[in-house]
Amino acid sequence: MNKYTLFFLLILLVVYIVSPLDLFPFVFDDLIALGFLLYFWRKFKNRKNQRGYNSGKRSQSNIKSEPVGQMSLDEAYKLLNVSHETPWSEVQKAYKEKMAKSHPDKVAHLGKELQEKAEELTVEINKAYNIIKRYKS
Repeated sequence: MNKYTLFFLLILLVVYIVSPLDLFPFVFDDLIALGFLLYFWRKFKNRKNQRGYNSGKRSQSNIKSEPVGQMSLDEAYKLLNVSHETPWSEVQKAYKEKMAKSHPDKVAHLGKELQEKAEELTVEINKAYNIIKRYKS
């Protein structure tokens, strides 16, 4: 269904609901027409949003998804180089130190491969920090 057909149906349904002419007495048919109107309106808005997102400045290739797989609590502690008994303030300090060393902005002057590795490491460090944060709180 193209956008003109959808737009025409929306207008037709609005005119039918507002008009005093009814196929059935009472408001039953108006409620059905209102249901169709909401359905088509939502479909129209979704299509408009999808088209706007795909034609925006950011392309799908720029959006990095997180790698699939879960990190265990032990792996999270090992990645941040802290133990299970470490207080939360020390975990935060270790997280900040790791992020300061491996943040992609810090290696922007280096090659593309190192920048990609820094981005991957940053995602892993953030995952580890969030896992420990959930466990500690």
